[in-house]
Amino acid sequence: MIQACVIGLSKIGQIHCKNLIKIKKTQLSYIYDKNQKLCKNLSKKFKCRTSNNFNKILNQTNINLFVIASPTTTHEFYIKKLIKRKKIIYCEKPITGNHKTLSKIEKLIKKNNIKFGVGLNRRFSKEYISLKEKTKSKKIKIIQIISRSANHNVNLSVRNGGLFYDKGFHFFDLACWLGNSLPKKMIVISKSISTEEFLKKGDFSDAVINMRLRNNINVELVFSRMCRLGNIERIKIFGEKFILNTDDYSNKKTLNKDFAIRHKDSYFKCLNNFINSKKSFLLNEGINVQNICEQALKLANNN
Repeated sequence: MIQACVIGLSKIGQIHCKNLIKIKKTQLSYIYDKNQKLCKNLSKKFKCRTSNNFNKILNQTNINLFVIASPTTTHEFYIKKLIKRKKIIYCEKPITGNHKTLSKIEKLIKKNNIKFGVGLNRRFSKEYISLKEKTKSKKIKIIQIISRSANHNVNLSVRNGGLFYDKGFHFFDLACWLGNSLPKKMIVISKSISTEEFLKKGDFSDAVINMRLRNNINVELVFSRMCRLGNIERIKIFGEKFILNTDDYSNKKTLNKDFAIRHKDSYFKCLNNFINSKKSFLLNEGINVQNICEQALKLANNN
């Protein structure tokens, strides 16, 4: 049985706690968050232990797996500590909050032979697996991705890396996964229609991006934090004599559904696949997507 600890107990962290309890090979032994009141309440709910001292948990030799679901700005701190102790690490995207240190972290992971997984859970969502299957033997010409969320908290966005790292990460990944290729060219057509609140924090509320993949598939992406309609997540694929899409705007249940709830099953599948894998899981893909996010951010800032 793999003894596990979840770091960070926000909405996604709590989903991971529930999933570790469900997975046959794991046992949720510890949880950790800087909010100690939350820790104590959730330790009772999940019937596990907690501590206000992270090093105390780290010193527990029986804790093999650590799931990092804390704010992006803290990822690097925890990853370095866990690598030193040769722990198994599953990290929510992005891998680090500072792109300059990504290469160094990658080298540390590989040098120390760490089993490392990246939470690219959207790949495991039923609707996107269905899209992937339907386009297997077809020639794709255009992939359109729209992701709009309602009234997003600007401070939360900044803590998690901003628009491109927080919201964009999953969709850059889906574009490359569905298109079976990486981008060779990118244009940030409209970097922002930001509210003043986002601009003051150095972030963007909206962006429109066009990418050309190496296999010449065109990708059009629209991201927004300020959508009055509700939560919209839609992928449309155009090919020779076919059009496929995942969602339409008339579905009010989907519009009002939180993304984490809509894709709840995908969190379980992604984590479970990592647990059952013998080596690192989606690490190279996570690194590739982080490089794409950084390129998009630079283009937006240059505009």
